[in-house]
Amino acid sequence: MTKFTLVIISVVMLAQGITAETPVRECSNHAPLPFAVQVDSCQEMPCDLWKGSDLQMIIQFVATRNDMLNLKATVKLTTLGVQIPFELGTQRSDVCANLLYGAYCPLYKDEDVTYHLALPIEDHQPEVPTKVEVSLLDSMDNSVIACFVVDGKFKKPQYNRA
Repeated sequence: MTKFTLVIISVVMLAQGITAETPVRECSNHAPLPFAVQVDSCQEMPCDLWKGSDLQMIIQFVATRNDMLNLKATVKLTTLGVQIPFELGTQRSDVCANLLYGAYCPLYKDEDVTYHLALPIEDHQPEVPTKVEVSLLDSMDNSVIACFVVDGKFKKPQYNRA
């Protein structure tokens, strides 16, 4: 490919709102990684986790069995060596309710789908490096369908004062 072709492809991707994938790490339980993950404006770790906002994650994964009806997302934060479960709330953690591109449950084995997770970043988080672990679970037996880790750092937004 020529440089010109690569530039054209990049411009088309940006115009369509497609960003580059975010590099992620495998979870300690060695569960399968999702096919692809995109985290808000993050192409390299650590990702900026802006306080007082929702961190947008687009997670593309593959269903592991037929008739998957109830899937949920769980999030754990590890800050300063302490692991803290993160309460997402029912609407955000319901994978089936947040599938993109016209997908819906039940999912079928080997179906490739995309989930949108809006992770609320609260103002009280300490501004230190943090490990964010996201798991997608089949509610029928709590088996992990996909899991990944993103390294991040909580940051306070900088506002311009006039």
